[in-house]
Amino acid sequence: MAGTNQVPSFDYLVGPRDVLRVSIFRHPELSSPLYQGNSAGSPVSGAGEMHLPLVGTIQVSGHTVFEIRDQIQTRLKQYLRQPSVDVSVVEFNAHRYFVFGEVSRPGMYVMDRPTRAIEGLASAGGFTTDANRTHIALIRGELREENLVLINATDIDPAAGIWLNDSDIIFVSQRAWASVGQAARDLVPLLQLISLPIGTARDVALIADIRRN
Repeated sequence: MAGTNQVPSFDYLVGPRDVLRVSIFRHPELSSPLYQGNSAGSPVSGAGEMHLPLVGTIQVSGHTVFEIRDQIQTRLKQYLRQPSVDVSVVEFNAHRYFVFGEVSRPGMYVMDRPTRAIEGLASAGGFTTDANRTHIALIRGELREENLVLINATDIDPAAGIWLNDSDIIFVSQRAWASVGQAARDLVPLLQLISLPIGTARDVALIADIRRN
């Protein structure tokens, strides 16, 4: 698995499904409106775009909040002499990872900061009593041998410190695998059952079945 030890940037990149709060100093009418009736927020569309009064529609996906702030300030200079803009993320939804198998809370988790594999396991509530902690699979991309690494959580394993990427999958099995290739062959029929992102009763039931098998 290439790039597993590369330390990710701590500058969060905004993506689809995130919600941003844009505040224009002394111009609340140009700032983010109320979102879902609670607090101010501007949702990012599936296309990675956000809409604001006067500013219009701007592409925000793949940019930091500072880059988005600069974009908004540049556009507002057509209307305001010295626009002062603040941008923050109020809902992190764009970047996710998945933990399945023998963990207490299998499912999808939001990645709002750089997260290591061992931290992802902790987020899922730790292991069940049936978990094989010496053979944990981390899958990045398509389920092929070259995209899979095995982690031993019972020892000081450098692989446990791998930084997770968006859409990575961690799978904790009951089984021990003789090789990465065997793990990949074993996991194909299991992970093909799950439609991502999970969220339906069917998906939850399938995860429960996987844990029992």
